[in-house]
Amino acid sequence: MAREYTVRPSDTLAKIAKVFYGDALIARKLAEYNGIKNPDLIRVNQVIEIPSQRELLGGLRPTLTAPASGLTPPNGLPEILATFGDIYSLIRDDGSLDPRWETEYMAYTHLPFPIPLSWDLSKSVTKLYGHKKLTELLSNVFAEIERRALRTKVRTYGGCYNFRQKRTSRKLSTHSWGIAVDLNPDSNPQGSSGDMDPEVVEVFRQFGFKWGGDWSGRSKDPMHFQFCTGY
Repeated sequence: MAREYTVRPSDTLAKIAKVFYGDALIARKLAEYNGIKNPDLIRVNQVIEIPSQRELLGGLRPTLTAPASGLTPPNGLPEILATFGDIYSLIRDDGSLDPRWETEYMAYTHLPFPIPLSWDLSKSVTKLYGHKKLTELLSNVFAEIERRALRTKVRTYGGCYNFRQKRTSRKLSTHSWGIAVDLNPDSNPQGSSGDMDPEVVEVFRQFGFKWGGDWSGRSKDPMHFQFCTGY
């Protein structure tokens, strides 16, 4: 579970890795976890997430017990970029994202049942907008939720694709790649334990998703499911 560390003067990622993991060479993986493309570029007062060494090095990859459409959850930023696309190459100088990202990488997944929108309960979604490589996988996830009679446990939909930074850090959210889904956000706010149904969590895990409720502190995010680890 990730802790947080605020960068001090004279700190380097190698020094931070040595303090927390006893191994300065883990600095590269720590950079990947925090979405830092250049490990030599950190700044004073920057908040660094410090996960367990097991999670950082990929030991917490989900064990797939359901068909995964040939996909394995990537671990760390380089694997995310290799699997789902180099989003950084399409970020403009003003911080906006080139529309080619959505054209080339995003697609709709049709749902087996409607889910009310968390921000407007008078409306429901019948399809999710996310990464095209996850359309079959997400369809299977929600079909399994329906098969297990867990439909009522998915009360509201909070979003999938959304180009933005993570709410508790400067790194890009996994929503930017369209590989994360938020459910029941009204009762599962970030930083809380929430009330996500354990059986719903288990379904997502079986299909390779990491649950944000496994994190700790401000990063704990029980509404959040992402198809990657080590980030």
